[in-house]
Amino acid sequence: MKYLIILLILFNILIASRWIIDGNLFFHTDIARDFLLLEDVVDNRHLALIGPRSGAIPGLFHGPLWLYLNLPAYLIGNGDPTVVGWFWVILYISSLLVIYFTGKKLFGEKEGQLAAVLLSSVTILGVRSLFNPYGALILSPLFLFFFINYLRNQKLRNLILSFLTLGFIIQFQMAFGVPVLILTISYLAYFIFKKKKLSHLVSLLILPIPLITFLLFDLRNNFLQIKSVINYVFGSQTFGKLGLSISQLISLRIKELVVDGLGIISQGNIYLISSLFVFFLLSLFIGFKNKSRNLDVHLLIIYFYLGFWLFTIFFKGPVWNYYFLPFIPFLIILFVGLKRELNKVFFYVLFIGLVIVNMSAGIKDMSTYNSNVSEQDVSTWKFNKLVAEKVFERGESEFGYFIFTPDLYGYSPRFALNYYQKRNKEKRIFPYQKKAVTYLVIAPPPVYGQDPNSIWYQKNTNSKLWKANDIRITKEPASIITFENGFVVEKYYLSDEEIKVEPNPYLIKDIFFR
Repeated sequence: MKYLIILLILFNILIASRWIIDGNLFFHTDIARDFLLLEDVVDNRHLALIGPRSGAIPGLFHGPLWLYLNLPAYLIGNGDPTVVGWFWVILYISSLLVIYFTGKKLFGEKEGQLAAVLLSSVTILGVRSLFNPYGALILSPLFLFFFINYLRNQKLRNLILSFLTLGFIIQFQMAFGVPVLILTISYLAYFIFKKKKLSHLVSLLILPIPLITFLLFDLRNNFLQIKSVINYVFGSQTFGKLGLSISQLISLRIKELVVDGLGIISQGNIYLISSLFVFFLLSLFIGFKNKSRNLDVHLLIIYFYLGFWLFTIFFKGPVWNYYFLPFIPFLIILFVGLKRELNKVFFYVLFIGLVIVNMSAGIKDMSTYNSNVSEQDVSTWKFNKLVAEKVFERGESEFGYFIFTPDLYGYSPRFALNYYQKRNKEKRIFPYQKKAVTYLVIAPPPVYGQDPNSIWYQKNTNSKLWKANDIRITKEPASIITFENGFVVEKYYLSDEEIKVEPNPYLIKDIFFR
């Protein structure tokens, strides 16, 4: 069984690396934004105090730890996303080692192995597009391990390590880390009072170390993030709220707790979700009845999981799966830890079902992956690299360019153009400036925006109006490069008079980072 598990994990690593082996990765807006932030840190020597913006509350940002974690790989690869992609494979392997260590220490060798192989199958498809919540996923088992050890032996060192780890988790994913921190402090207050260990509250003093970037940023920026949270909580900020009644919201959260929460380790398979739910209920009931020696671990995980979803009732927006992504190791540890409480046949049938469903998704992705097809997918690195290559292979020693994408950010082609600019230093490039030779890099509208009756089209954000109203070019292009997916690169020769007609100064053309 040990060798079978090792073979399965090695096979999963191979599947997870398929895109990276081909020199490719997902390069949608959020991933490209992270690379632009890394570029900003390196090129402009900026000491970043905030990371990617939080999708939950406007004006709130994650910490910069994800950027600094990826920075060595970015430097080694001289900005090549593929090199960073190989570092993501290393992070993937690291997550397997962490959960193996945690499972082994809490339950035993076999449980550690089972946890590792299940995590390796659940997270296969994420490796090609890692972002900040994955850092929290790696660390969450360590937090659990340190905190459980503290509750068992009351050694202050374990409590300090648990808070230190949780602080770093908050750096990676606040939507997970902050509720878990509140739940931890609440549980700890009861525990310390019961055990008469009030002096152990000194462990909280470790938190400012991993959270120092948040404190410095708010001090420098008039408490921007604190004000954003207050505005959201007390209703003056309505952006991102679902507008549901409290009863509707509670019903939605209960559904998400079971279906979405358990679905994150079962590819959303309703049969596996139902089986997992029954397995957890029966196993916990038997664990209570038999006074399982690991009951404290099971109950603590349930406490954090249910407590997290209870907190979401006070959050009026949608709960995206990457908010609770770090619960994947928690659920896996709970699952393998309950193996001894119920009939082993039921456990192994369910375990094999979970592994098969998750590995099947990975195998299907690998088998259908086509290097040439991916080169025409606007959300891949290979395609955006191809666009930049087509622009730079022209003979001009100097040119300007503008980028249009439906989201108006243009991060993906922007980083690719920056990447090629660094490798063609003999050319003088002027992003978002008109020159005698000017290129317009134009992404196609989304599928829902190709219909003239669509909201996207009616909002006048289509590329023709962008060209006329924002770039202020009305002539026909001298040449056009057309890609199979509808992406086009238009080349213009502009006169001095046309260059003097300034483009819209409020175009989104940079990431303002502090």
